[in-house]
Amino acid sequence: MSESDSLYIMSGAIRPHGKKRQPPISTGSLGQQNNLVTYFTQREEAIARGTRRTFSIDTPHRCAKCERISINAETFEIPEKFYLSEHLSDAVEMATAGCAFYEWLVDLLIPLPTEQEAEKPFLGASCSDIAFYIELNTRRKPNPYMLFLIYAELIAADGEYTSHSLNRGIPRVWTTEDNLAAPYVRHRPIELNKASQRTMRFIHDCLKTCKDTHVECRNMKEETENTEREIIPVSDLPTRLLHITPDGQSAKLVVTRDLSDTSQHDISHQGYVSLSYCWGGPQILRLTAHTFSEFTSGIRTDLLPQTLSDALHATLALGLAHIWIDSLCIFQDDPSDLELEIARMPLYYSANTVTISAESASTCTEGFLKRGFAEFAAGPFEVTFTTALGPGSIQLFQEPSEKSIAPISSRGWTFQESMLSRRMAAFSESQAIWCCNVASAGCGGISADITSDDKSLNMSRSSSTMATVLQYSFEDAWDMMVQEFMNRTLSVESDKLLAIGALASRMTDVALERKISRRYLAGLFVDTASIVSWARQLLWLVDPRTARRPHQYRAPSWSWAAVDGHWSHLHVFLPPPYHIRYYNFAFKVTGIDVEFNYPEAPYGSVKSAWLEVTGFARRINGTPRAKITFQPLSKTWLSKEERTVESALDGTLSDDGIFLLEIIPPYLARDTPSVGLILFDKHRSEIEMSRIGAYVFYFENDETGLQAYEEFYEGELEACRII
Repeated sequence: MSESDSLYIMSGAIRPHGKKRQPPISTGSLGQQNNLVTYFTQREEAIARGTRRTFSIDTPHRCAKCERISINAETFEIPEKFYLSEHLSDAVEMATAGCAFYEWLVDLLIPLPTEQEAEKPFLGASCSDIAFYIELNTRRKPNPYMLFLIYAELIAADGEYTSHSLNRGIPRVWTTEDNLAAPYVRHRPIELNKASQRTMRFIHDCLKTCKDTHVECRNMKEETENTEREIIPVSDLPTRLLHITPDGQSAKLVVTRDLSDTSQHDISHQGYVSLSYCWGGPQILRLTAHTFSEFTSGIRTDLLPQTLSDALHATLALGLAHIWIDSLCIFQDDPSDLELEIARMPLYYSANTVTISAESASTCTEGFLKRGFAEFAAGPFEVTFTTALGPGSIQLFQEPSEKSIAPISSRGWTFQESMLSRRMAAFSESQAIWCCNVASAGCGGISADITSDDKSLNMSRSSSTMATVLQYSFEDAWDMMVQEFMNRTLSVESDKLLAIGALASRMTDVALERKISRRYLAGLFVDTASIVSWARQLLWLVDPRTARRPHQYRAPSWSWAAVDGHWSHLHVFLPPPYHIRYYNFAFKVTGIDVEFNYPEAPYGSVKSAWLEVTGFARRINGTPRAKITFQPLSKTWLSKEERTVESALDGTLSDDGIFLLEIIPPYLARDTPSVGLILFDKHRSEIEMSRIGAYVFYFENDETGLQAYEEFYEGELEACRII
């Protein structure tokens, strides 16, 4: 039996399984019951205030009360129960005496505020007592998330008992490398020192393993000609790179096309790093026409902002000598260079060897190679682990259900940088984390091993690769990316389309690889021959509580890029039985025009754009006012009884200038809603209009509703241009 398959047996108060126990005597008195009620009431209040004690990896909890807990590593049989406490009153007594472990154990009986109110087991007439026990999880192969299980055993007055798994009490477990328990427990504590040799060795070894064994990570495309060795085409190299000296003391800017064939060959074979980070305000040092000569001569590392200096150090640890950093490799005073280089960002992140993500740094001066901190919901609790060589120890703990949001998660630009990367070495608040198209791993902790194919860490981290969303349909994948992008902010509001342009370029390639027709139009991906595709892309929403419009034009009103705020899709709000593809559409798009600021950058900023459409359009004052209510669409879907229209973002508008343009008509007469866009005719031309929202409207099932229904659809289809 291998070490990883070994079973872990508890030693101590072991009792064979059975149907009955001796009737309990410790909680039978009314006085003790009242004491328990008082204790649980106090703990409920403490939990609501979030005042549970937690500890650290270096100083875990261990006291005289929980020292008796011991796990025997030498008994490899199906484990029996190890009772942590025979009686509820005993556990409460130890918790009251200051033992944090037993305090946490008893707290597991208390429903959380988010859970449905449940009867307190110790107050139930059918429950005389409660015991706690722990055992090894033998129902599945060893699992880092469920190595041990904790149960509450509810005992009746006649001795009958039932066991209930305390799902909120599933502890995580790890031990240090030099501990006697190490051969039996695979996971190690988080390496909090992100500048340590262990951290640098971790990212280096992950890169080597990925390059040697992950064929899927050698090229982002689904079909690749060269899978034996990773070579970056010279044409895909960045226009400029920083070359770091072997001692890491300085770096100089190089223009790749001016390098010799040998130097270009070396970079294409050795690779380069790209940095993803938060600027956090104006850059102290940046590439301009004035600093170009200085940069090409060489920049001392100690003069760089700390985040950039740390990135150079990590690049050398990865075994690489070249890095691309936007502020130092793009001319910040040349709008043309900015636009063209941003258009090439898909190559700079998808073709690079690895992206370094400075997740924990909120500014370029903060740095990320510093000691981190680990968050715990409970523990760590140190427990004895007995081996043939003597007593060792392990740490039991719980992670918080929600972790703090990394600074990089709020920045718009960094989203596409992580999504486009096939490999990432991310430095979070607590540790270094690796993720790629195949696997993810952490430098310590309970994350998956780099040799596995577990991408679960990617889905829960601030940075993740595109492989996590490309498992879905094209439309769903793009919706997921837009939704995440709209939750982030940009320091320059006009960068909205620029900051997702590289991702849009990559998705165009995905469409070609999947052999589907999609056209990119200022943030929307549309099959222009499909009215269903048009409906899906045009019917988006922003949360009115977070919605705002930029001060200057940056996108047509029919694109989500024209507004800021939390984004969602209107098809989510429709009752589930009615899917968009079952509807017959009168709405049609008859003309399209998008003019870019730079024609050579079709995924960049937009100068102007319009759609020519036909469909049923009616003024708001032409629809009975009693049937329309202006309020936010805040529910996950609308019941048939509710009639709501999204709040207009432009404030109070004149009714006679507002039109409802139907995209999805009612299906089966008036049993389903009319769904469409709210347009504003600012110049009273009835030709050019702006989108100010979207609506879901049910007609009343009475004479008034029938009249409104007939009025809405009488006459000819209207034509207009949405700008």
